[in-house]
Amino acid sequence: MAIAMVAQEVFAEPSDTPGYPARWNLSKTVLSPTEAQAAQMMVGIVASPPMIAAAATAAAGGATDPATMAAAITDDQILGAIRAGWNAVAGVSPDAAQTVQADQAET
Repeated sequence: MAIAMVAQEVFAEPSDTPGYPARWNLSKTVLSPTEAQAAQMMVGIVASPPMIAAAATAAAGGATDPATMAAAITDDQILGAIRAGWNAVAGVSPDAAQTVQADQAET
């Protein structure tokens, strides 16, 4: 659901957003993903620094069961990880990615 939410945000972006055609195309395809594409998005989410940090904090507190580990990660962290990785998965250049992330931070 979080990926679909971010896809809707990208659909609403102005067409002059850096990397917009690739960002828009990824939005279109993630709303009807293939199994391979869904797996690619999941790797980007799980391997993001906020997700790794949240899991490490939970583990440092002695958590080992999946429910406790999952509870250590907030919806906002999941959405943030998806937003941060969107350009990389879409194939947008790093320069455009930095511009989009800076714009998102301002809002």
